[in-house]
Amino acid sequence: MTEPDTTAYHPFIGSEDEDEHIVLEDCEVDVRAHGPDKASEPHTHEETHIIFVRTGEMQWVVEGEEFHAEAGDTIVTPPETEHTFEVVGGEPANTTCLIAPSRSSEDQGPSGTHEITKPEEV
Repeated sequence: MTEPDTTAYHPFIGSEDEDEHIVLEDCEVDVRAHGPDKASEPHTHEETHIIFVRTGEMQWVVEGEEFHAEAGDTIVTPPETEHTFEVVGGEPANTTCLIAPSRSSEDQGPSGTHEITKPEEV
């Protein structure tokens, strides 16, 4: 079992707070601020990701099904489920992602490696 990360973190996360990553014994919490120009490439994870949209709007495609998500909505991506997202509406989207089970210590850290900058519109 992975040892929990005891790095100091804030017990309350507001919609304007910076990115934060918390590793607990059996799960991780990844708090992200996605700029209005951000999207992702199609990708999968070995873990379940439960994404809570705190502010902004996002367009998600999970296993070919499209979802428009805004503040208060939740997106679930089970293990090995292909998905993408795109921030829409011109404002940043702040999310909290619960990742379970915790990834190996080598793979822990903000889960934004699949995030890309959208090309400028013509």
